[in-house]
This record gives sequence, C-alpha cells and structure tokens, in this order.
Amino acid sequence: MQTCFVTKDTLNGVWQDKFAQVNGSKVLVFGFNGLGLVSYKKELSGETEYFQDVANLSKQISGVVISGCDTDTYGVFRHSAVIADKGKILGVTDMVHILDESEFVPGGNLRVYDTSAGKIGLLIREDLFFPEASRVLALCDADVIFCLFKKLSGSIEQVMLRACAFSNGVAMALCSNGYACVCDVKGNVSLAGGADVVKADIKIEKDYRLISCRRRGLYRDFTGGY
Repeated sequence: MQTCFVTKDTLNGVWQDKFAQVNGSKVLVFGFNGLGLVSYKKELSGETEYFQDVANLSKQISGVVISGCDTDTYGVFRHSAVIADKGKILGVTDMVHILDESEFVPGGNLRVYDTSAGKIGLLIREDLFFPEASRVLALCDADVIFCLFKKLSGSIEQVMLRACAFSNGVAMALCSNGYACVCDVKGNVSLAGGADVVKADIKIEKDYRLISCRRRGLYRDFTGGY
C-alpha cells in the first residue's frame, strides 16, 4: 500500500505547493495539522468546505485521504479524523477515550472503512493507549490501522504501536506533528521519520495465531464468589 504521510503542512498547503510529491499515493495521511478546527455548523451552512477539500484532494490523487481534525458540533468538541476515497467522504471517526479533564469529549464509534486501497481502521490519539480499541479494528478485518496524533509525549506511542501490531497481527502506522512511523505484523518498525513528507510502502499481511491457555484443577469465575 503506497502511503504518504504529511507531518507538518496543512491539506491546502500540500495541494498548492507539494501536490507533485504526494500524487500517485494510494493513501495520503495528514496529522491534526491537516485541517485544524472544523465546525459542523459552518460546514452544513456552506460557510466552510474543509471536508469537501478532503474529498476533492482524494479525487485528484485517485486514492484515499485521511486527515485529523478537531470538530465542533454546536459547542461540543471532539478529536476526530475524516476519511475520503476518490472524491467521496466515507465518514468521520471520533476519539473514544479521553484521559484526564478536557474540554473535549469522547465520541462513540470505532470503524473499519472499506476503501480502494484496502480495509482501513482509524484510531484517534490516546485511543492507541487502550489495546481493546486496536483489537476491535483487527477483529473487524482491518488490513492496516492508522493512528493520528497531534504531538507525541515521548516513546510510549511507538511502544504501543509496536505492541498492538504484534498482538493483533496487523500493520499499524502513526502520523503526528513532525513524525511518522510504520510497524509490521511482527511489531518491527519498518519506517520512522520526521521529514515534511514521508513515503512508505506498507505491506498488507495478516498474522493469525492460535492462542490457548492451560487451566489446572477446578476453575471458577473469580466474580462468582467461593
């Protein structure tokens, strides 16, 4: 899967100045620098056309475009990402886990999108820290899972990316401000870089494992009492 990560520029900036660098990619991924804050009220009224810009760019490259954004739903703020494929908006995924107090609230969906490039799962920011989120997307047959961050807090993001790729047997990729990373199904880092535009050929493979555990003697559900 020919993928291009834009780690610093905005969507419009790339379209105007760096289109030649990203054209031909099957998947073009922006972090939260891509769109910034998107107001659903202004989008619906036609005052802004951020989502339409994403759709148009996907049509121009004849592929998939993914961009992080903060969304304002009539005063309710969420961390989100929009995905479009060949001129059509496929949907918006919200972050479902919020750490500590914040003006942003959790959304309510995890989804795998069936695209021209394959089945793509999306994780938003700290959702990566909750293994059950990537497990759900893997069980829904995602070929690759993209995680979008604003700014990394340290090494924990790469550690979790590698762990989730290994434990779920699915390729995972991260795009944030100034950094992109791709992990294969073995948990190995196949690419990591901080250039403005980072290109990668993500290998789509599934690593299904048979998992069993041994139970000796009498087994009881620990919640059932004794």
